[in-house]
Amino acid sequence: MTYQTCMKCGKILPEGSLKYIVSINILADFEGILLESFEDIDGEIENIIEELREMDPVVMERDIQQKIAFHLCKNCKDQFASDPLSTGEEASSPQDKTQGMLH
Repeated sequence: MTYQTCMKCGKILPEGSLKYIVSINILADFEGILLESFEDIDGEIENIIEELREMDPVVMERDIQQKIAFHLCKNCKDQFASDPLSTGEEASSPQDKTQGMLH
């Protein structure tokens, strides 16, 4: 028999048992607005390009987009769903937690 474990509490999740996959997609949010004013925009673009050339591609990718997934038991999934940001405040409805999310 194969099994997995809950990645939060460590409970054994045997094959065929109730378990959940929580998938999170983290994306950089750029609104197209630069708050800094540059006197030499061409020079600043060259500086940014040079910095990008020197960056580790893995770090750069994580700064732009990162996908992660967790196997959870029902109890841990319920806890996560009711307070995904661990603020200590439970949502009274699923819509309460989507107020700050993208439309």
